Amino acid sequence: MRTSRAPINDLAKACARSADAAEWEEFLERCAPVAAMAASRVARAWTGVALPSVVDDLVQEAFLKLCEQERRILREFKPRNEDSFHGLLHVVTASVAKDYFRRQHTEKRGGKLITLALDSEVPAVRRRDGNVARAVMFNELDRMLRSATRPSAERDRTIFWLYYLQGRTAGEIASLPGMDLTPKGVESVLRRVAAWLRNQIVPLTQYGVLAASAAPGRQHEPLA
Repeated sequence: MRTSRAPINDLAKACARSADAAEWEEFLERCAPVAAMAASRVARAWTGVALPSVVDDLVQEAFLKLCEQERRILREFKPRNEDSFHGLLHVVTASVAKDYFRRQHTEKRGGKLITLALDSEVPAVRRRDGNVARAVMFNELDRMLRSATRPSAERDRTIFWLYYLQGRTAGEIASLPGMDLTPKGVESVLRRVAAWLRNQIVPLTQYGVLAASAAPGRQHEPLA
């Protein structure tokens, strides 16, 4: 891609009032790594890991923030040194990321309702399941999920059972009150939890728990 390689401050000021595709493509290309670095730092500070899918979502949210109110942040930007805009972008992205993780770690009414509904349904599904070995495995899976100590453990457990027991899609889970995840974010959680469970002592895959849903007639791709 050909780029003007104009100073980043000048490019940001140009994009504040321009709809030129080439300018915006260059702007995104040069600024995305800076935003990703800021998002990754905040993610690691809050959760200990920077999941690529979450970082991607945060970068997109940061750029959307720049475009709010007819690009107000870009229009009001006043450079103080050669790389002033990179500093501003870092601050904006970090703010967006912190707000995201605050929502994740704040108990919301909707989130509580989801968890309570899940807790009441998991035992019922187990009782209806005629396969004793499968029922035992569900109990063992749930015990391990409850023993996890990461900050998002309860949310991850909820997502896991909503997907494998209730048969909900990633999109449906993402739309639930208090979830605050995109469908890609839900899929990322499922992959991470499945990988974590595979590393536990119990040989999970012999029961097919991680290859197919417990919901009748619903098949999933393996969560490798």
